[in-house]
Amino acid sequence: MTENKNVLVAISGGRSSALMSYHIHNSPKFKDWNKIFVFANTGMERPETIQFLKNIEKYWGIEIIKIEGVYSNEMNVGVNFKIVDWENLDMNAKPFEGAVMHMNKGSFDGLPNSAAPYCSERMKTIPSKKLGDSIFGLNNYKTAIGFRFEDMPKRISFAEIKVDQKRIFPLLTDFETPVTQQFLNDWWSKQPFKLEIHNKFGNCELCWKKSEKNLIEVIRHGTRFVDWVDTMEQKYQNTMFRNQLSIHDLVKMASLPTTAEFNFDDNDDNCVCSFT
Repeated sequence: MTENKNVLVAISGGRSSALMSYHIHNSPKFKDWNKIFVFANTGMERPETIQFLKNIEKYWGIEIIKIEGVYSNEMNVGVNFKIVDWENLDMNAKPFEGAVMHMNKGSFDGLPNSAAPYCSERMKTIPSKKLGDSIFGLNNYKTAIGFRFEDMPKRISFAEIKVDQKRIFPLLTDFETPVTQQFLNDWWSKQPFKLEIHNKFGNCELCWKKSEKNLIEVIRHGTRFVDWVDTMEQKYQNTMFRNQLSIHDLVKMASLPTTAEFNFDDNDDNCVCSFT
């Protein structure tokens, strides 16, 4: 059977997916592949993340297709996508707000949370699949995912990789050994640009996947979305965050002195949105 050599490269805005994009763009292994590099915007990314993506284009010559989900409050109308450019890329959580509205038009009621983690699917997976289908044909491509060694085995195992027909994981399979955090740090230290934020801040500023301590650190560092989250909590009458904490609870906690309870160097987050 002829190998499918169409690939959609999912760029999250983090360092791992950026390294994966560089590898696929430059590796002889992918020389004859048809490649598209896609960033699905949620509107909650930090400005530093957007600058990082712009630098990927500037320094590496990788053209990134920027997309946002398109949502409807009409029943039986699914999620779609639109292509945007840097100038009209949303930075005010409109895609996120649209995804929540779309999810709540039926029987579901509430914001995304650990029990209903629908935001990544609505804002990233479905819009990106719609784009891939429109370019390559229905399911006629593979999606490249930037998992590294630390993601195993919780997110993926070699047994799963071996039988996966829809996705590839170059950071786990294409290097002498799976790419680790240390390898990533060393590799980025040699690049002409870097992501100008600590990894504890993640891409989306107030992602509900963050631990309490990292959300507190984000609020202390400064975020644009406290009032927005408050409005959404009031509208949908629930919260996104762990332990049923509201944004006001987190702001109050952030105003307290730092204690040993919050060791910000001990990062236990698994905060990353990925394509499935």
